[in-house]
Amino acid sequence: MFKWKSFTESLLVRSVYLITIPIVLVQIIGIIIFFELHWDLVLKRSAQSISNEIKILEMQKDSPSIDSYANTLQIIRTDSFDISKADVLSNWIFKKRIKNSLSQISRNFKILQNQSHFVIFDKNKLEYFYLVPKKRVVTKTVGGFFIWTIAVSIILSVISYLFIKKQIQPLKRLGIITRSFGRGINTPNLKPTGSSEVRGLIKDFNNMHNNINSTLDNQRNMLAGISHDLKTPLTRINLMIEEINNEPLKNSISQNISEMNIMLNHYLDFIKNEKNENLDEINTANFISDIAQNYAKLEVLSNYESYTFIRKNQITRAIMNILDNADKFGEKIFISSNFLNNKWEINIEDNGPGTTLSQEQLIRPFVKGSDQLNQGTGLGLSIVQKLIKLNNGELNFQQSSYGGLKVTIIL
Repeated sequence: MFKWKSFTESLLVRSVYLITIPIVLVQIIGIIIFFELHWDLVLKRSAQSISNEIKILEMQKDSPSIDSYANTLQIIRTDSFDISKADVLSNWIFKKRIKNSLSQISRNFKILQNQSHFVIFDKNKLEYFYLVPKKRVVTKTVGGFFIWTIAVSIILSVISYLFIKKQIQPLKRLGIITRSFGRGINTPNLKPTGSSEVRGLIKDFNNMHNNINSTLDNQRNMLAGISHDLKTPLTRINLMIEEINNEPLKNSISQNISEMNIMLNHYLDFIKNEKNENLDEINTANFISDIAQNYAKLEVLSNYESYTFIRKNQITRAIMNILDNADKFGEKIFISSNFLNNKWEINIEDNGPGTTLSQEQLIRPFVKGSDQLNQGTGLGLSIVQKLIKLNNGELNFQQSSYGGLKVTIIL
């Protein structure tokens, strides 16, 4: 959905503001100066000229050549005119100026207009009317001036928008790649484009991106090599203990070997480079029910049905990892699946001892509670966090109302 706040806070819009606002201010100042110093002066002189000509005609109103004088001045003088067909002046600046000028002759003069003329007459006598052509005052250059002003503003704003948008596109691509890389998704290097500063920023990001990937690959290879190398002697030890006749000792060694194999599998799972799994449409109620069948302690509190697209294998692994932890430490497990504000919220709780670790510590690799040093590898929730981030989701931890830990997944 369109969000006005996000739109106005974008770099593109703010950059257009920086260019458009000065352009508009310059145009406004130009219009004010035009009216104050030019157009108002022109109308003032036109009004004074018409007023002087009316004054001359008023002085010669008894002369038999009055009509000839009027024609010379391009004014029609008539004793019959239907003022009901005339309107008030629409040009308020000229109206103000002509009234001031006519008041110097007589305060009884009134001025109206029709389609082609200004009509000036003595409102007390209505004996004769002066018709002054509008073309002496009205000019199309004013309309052209306004159109030109608006057109220039729009053209410059559009050019600025297109230019700035092209400059910002590399930054938008960099933002998309950065968000994807931050979620653990394998991303390619960006081609440096745009201004020199933006190209330099993209080059620096590519270098950082390559260095981080190289460091992670080295760490993965080292940990994978150690894990694989350890599996071989563990397998040999597992075969050798079959010859031991002491059954309690045999079971104890076998249990320790199983725990070591689980740890090595966790290490390999943690360093695994997750591939971009395709999205699958699922029925959320069936999805939760299928997982719940694997846990005898699990009680489903709510399981609303809907259809959504997820990376099914990754989300299944994440939920089962959380349930495995809850099954290890709690006597009862509770799960609820709901939809709030177009988001799928999954809550998993248990009645176990809980934890004193913060959210940051819980998802940190190899971190375990002080009373749980001999249980697990401390990688389970780190793996869950990685899988949830790959699906653009959120993972939160709280104290459960049942006494244990409450884990919330929001997709």
